[in-house]
Amino acid sequence: MNERRRRMRLSAALHVVSHGVAVLYCLLTLDQPNRGGMLVVYAGGMAAGAAGLWAARRVTSKAVGYRVSFVILLVTMVALALGTYWDGGVDAPAALGFLTTTVFVATQTPRLRLMVALEVLILGTYVGVAMVGPPMRPGHLFINVAGMVVLISVCSTQAGKLARQRSQLRALATLDPLTGALNRRGLAEFAATLFGPRCRPGPSLLCLDLDDFKQVNDRLGHAVGDQLLQSTVAAVRRTVRPDDVVARIGGDEFVVVLADADAATAQAVAARVDAAVGQQTSTSVGWATAPYDGTTLEALMQAADQRLYRVKQERRRSAGTGLPPPRRPDTLGVP
Repeated sequence: MNERRRRMRLSAALHVVSHGVAVLYCLLTLDQPNRGGMLVVYAGGMAAGAAGLWAARRVTSKAVGYRVSFVILLVTMVALALGTYWDGGVDAPAALGFLTTTVFVATQTPRLRLMVALEVLILGTYVGVAMVGPPMRPGHLFINVAGMVVLISVCSTQAGKLARQRSQLRALATLDPLTGALNRRGLAEFAATLFGPRCRPGPSLLCLDLDDFKQVNDRLGHAVGDQLLQSTVAAVRRTVRPDDVVARIGGDEFVVVLADADAATAQAVAARVDAAVGQQTSTSVGWATAPYDGTTLEALMQAADQRLYRVKQERRRSAGTGLPPPRRPDTLGVP
């Protein structure tokens, strides 16, 4: 959502600036024809950009954001077409607005098909103005359209390459390289979309760690320990739903975020995870559910850790006294 709002703000701000430059051009050439009408349409473009800045602070839906951006672009196309026509056609200075708009769309539109459709709209508007406007010099339309197509290709290619690089950097910054699970930073970014001061009932999380993991590293080596961590993440992922998230927050400490699970579901999932990971090593699992155990990631992790610690203590006492092993996390009755 933050990236989407950033794009909307940038788009709206550039529309305000570009139409402001056009307004200054009109003021500097007031002695030329049609300046009154051009000032009106360019001022309308500035107003549309300002409205976009206002909307960027309030829009939360991707679909609504696309609609707002598309409306601003349509207003810009109308202003460009009328301004260019009144300024003397595609040979006039006002036609430079088409060039800057093609560059912006090529570099700021994330989806290739949408970018191509918008560029076709811009080029079509430019050709339309050329057809109905004053006669132009021979070859002028061809060389301008060809140049814009080349510029679109270069800019969109570079923008795509930068987007892939940013995606790779984000992945490196938010993923644990050994297991492919989220790291602490990735977990915090994901949880920010679920938890907050008005947290709805449903988000739950599990905390689990591997019992005596240090002994595995000491006796069998770190390579075996690494394989155990990888197989643990794989076992948890097979147990939970595709929308649930697994994070590694320490050496053998993991958090599972259940995006939509009440307390009963969280306890049931904790039992399944305990059973799945327990096929390869002993583990302890605790659970917590918002908003009953807290409304922030930190509060829920603390509550889940307390339950995990109680599970671990029960197992240690049972191992020391010869009593039967403790019950599964869903039957412990921990408040």
